[in-house]
Amino acid sequence: MNTFIGGESASTPEKSQGQPQNDQCDMFINVVYSGDKEKSASQNPNHEWFLRKRKFLERKGLLRSKSEPYIPPYKHRRDKAKAGQSSSTVSSTEGSHSQRPKVILKHDTTRPQPAKVNPKVVPGVRRPVSDRPSKRSRKRKKVKLLNPAVAGPAIAQRAPVPGDVSDSNQRAISLLKGLNLPALAPALINPSKYAAIDCEMVGCGPKGQVSMLARCSVVSYEGDVIFDEYIKPDQLVTCYRTRWSGIRPKDLVNAMPFQEAKKRVAKLLHGKVVVGHAVHHDFQSLAYVHPPSHTRDTQKIPLLNLKGGFDVQRTVSLKILSKAILNDEIQTGKNGHSSLEDARATMKLYRAVASDWEKVLATGYNFWGVFKGLTSE
Repeated sequence: MNTFIGGESASTPEKSQGQPQNDQCDMFINVVYSGDKEKSASQNPNHEWFLRKRKFLERKGLLRSKSEPYIPPYKHRRDKAKAGQSSSTVSSTEGSHSQRPKVILKHDTTRPQPAKVNPKVVPGVRRPVSDRPSKRSRKRKKVKLLNPAVAGPAIAQRAPVPGDVSDSNQRAISLLKGLNLPALAPALINPSKYAAIDCEMVGCGPKGQVSMLARCSVVSYEGDVIFDEYIKPDQLVTCYRTRWSGIRPKDLVNAMPFQEAKKRVAKLLHGKVVVGHAVHHDFQSLAYVHPPSHTRDTQKIPLLNLKGGFDVQRTVSLKILSKAILNDEIQTGKNGHSSLEDARATMKLYRAVASDWEKVLATGYNFWGVFKGLTSE
C-alpha cells in the first residue's frame, strides 16, 4: 500500500526570511497489513476444527505427522519378514539340523492328513432345525412319493406315516365315503350344457407385464370345436411369450378384435356349465363373469388329485394331471402351448370324474368347507 505525505521542509531562519519558501518534501510509505490474514485464518471455524482433529489423530497414532517421512505399507511387512528371517538364521546356527522342527505346509499331501469330522453331524442325534433341508424341498420330496406314476409301486404302497401329507388324502376319502356316493342317484349330465375353455395370453405394456388375451378356444363335451380364434389385444404387444403361449406376430395380423371376441364368447358360454383349469384366469382375460354354480375348475376338484395319486391340497398342473390320469402328453415341443389342446384335455379330465363330482355337488355338500374346518359336517 503506497501512501503519499506532502509537507514543508525544515529551513534555517535566515533562509526563511530572505527567500521564498518553495522547497517541499515528498515521502512515500509502503504499509503491509499481514495481521488481517492471520486474524482471518485464526477465526475460520472449519480450519480450527481440522487442526484439532489432525492433532488428535496424531496423538492416537492413527495419522502420520508432517515431520515424519512417508513409508509405504508393504515396507513394514517386508522389514518384519527380514527381521524374522534374521532371527531364524541366528537360531539355526545355535542348534543342530536334527533339533530344528520341520514346518509342515497346508498343501503338503505327502503326509497323512487326519480325517475331517463334521461337528454338526452326531450319530444318534437329530440335526438342528437350521441344518435341515428347507420346507419347500421336503414338501417336494413328499409330493413325488405320493404320485405312483413317478415314485413307482413299491413306494406308492408304503405304509402311511403320521403327520405325512397323505393324511389329508385319507381324510378326503373318509369324507367322500361318508356321502355314500354309489347309493346316490346318478347325476343327470346333459352334454349340450357343458363347454370347456382355455385362453392364451401375451404381454403388453412395459416389459410385457400386462397380460392380454391373444387366443381363445371353446370345445364341447365331446371335444368338438365351438370357438377357436386369434384375438388382437387393444394395447401394443411388447412380449409374445411364444415359448408358453405359442403366439407369433403373424398370428395377430388379421386377428379378431377383442371387443367382438368378448361378445361372441359370452354368448356361447351363457347358460352353460364351463369347465377349465384355473378358469378364473381365463375369465379375467375375457373380462367376463360366470356364475360359480355353473363353473367347474379341474384344479380344485379333489377327486382328480386322488385319482392321480396327488395330495388333495396340492395345485397340480394340467400337464401332470393329463399324464397321470389319461396317460396323454400335452404341451410338448418348442412351439408353445395350444389353447385348443388344453381345452380338450381339460374336458377329458372332467369327464373322468364327472359322475361322482356332480353327485357331490347335487347334495349341496361343501367339501372344501368341511375339509378345511370352515363348516361342520
